[in-house]
Amino acid sequence: MIRTTETAGVTHETGPNAVLLNDVMLQNGAFTNLAEFPVLQMLYRQGTFLPDHPNNDGSKPLLLGFREQIEAQMAYIYRGNYGLTTREEIVAAGVPEEQADELYRLKLRFGFGSLLPSEDLVDGAVVEGSGWCPIREGVEIRRIRLNVFEIRYRGESVTVNLNLEEHEQHWAPYPLGFSNIKREYFSVIHSGQGDGWDVNRPSMGSVVTYQGRIYLVDAGPNILYSLTALGIGVNEVEGIFHTHCRSSRHCSPTRKPRVALKCRRARHSPMLPGQPHPMITPPQSPPTC
Repeated sequence: MIRTTETAGVTHETGPNAVLLNDVMLQNGAFTNLAEFPVLQMLYRQGTFLPDHPNNDGSKPLLLGFREQIEAQMAYIYRGNYGLTTREEIVAAGVPEEQADELYRLKLRFGFGSLLPSEDLVDGAVVEGSGWCPIREGVEIRRIRLNVFEIRYRGESVTVNLNLEEHEQHWAPYPLGFSNIKREYFSVIHSGQGDGWDVNRPSMGSVVTYQGRIYLVDAGPNILYSLTALGIGVNEVEGIFHTHCRSSRHCSPTRKPRVALKCRRARHSPMLPGQPHPMITPPQSPPTC
């Protein structure tokens, strides 16, 4: 349970300290292992990474699962936490050198002086085979079969099944009303103002209409629910602009395979002032599949 509390005069959140990873990367067309924001909640909102925080006692968030899944999440968390990690990468993305210096300086300040590899921030516990694997403080885990685990502690145990039934999906935790937006010549509708932690609002994003066509700026968790609430069919989406690479911005397009078939273009590279955007130019002919 995540709630706000206070320790030694410092306000922070409570919450979990471990993430049990799915054995497979996709279930029913959706990403399964999106550990970045849960880990960031542990590091920043619980305070385990913040200097002089009462919860910064040396313990780290813990990822459990197959070695390949842990390594993939470590790499993903590193990029999600820091983005482009060198001045050279920033310049290569099209940013002027003077601005790249300033951006990199801000990154170092955000990282309290250095950009640490994920292994310095997060622990991993490999769960392979069917034997018992120690976690922490006497807690053990074992895999019964694919995506089914048993966890025991002091004579008590619980079975955890991460498999979804056919057509089953995880529903949005918040209610939305329903409307039917106009397909204007040009308009921008903010489809969410939440972040990757928010269980009460959709993740930040926008719906852009141009010449009556629908474009998305980011496609975060539960975007299909948001589109339905706005009266937009998924097959109306002409393209997706990704502002940056993290799960609160791009984790939903896999939910429906037909999204990829319908969307003519998706773009995530930076656009410099004065450049025309190829997605905004109406295509001369339908795409060839």
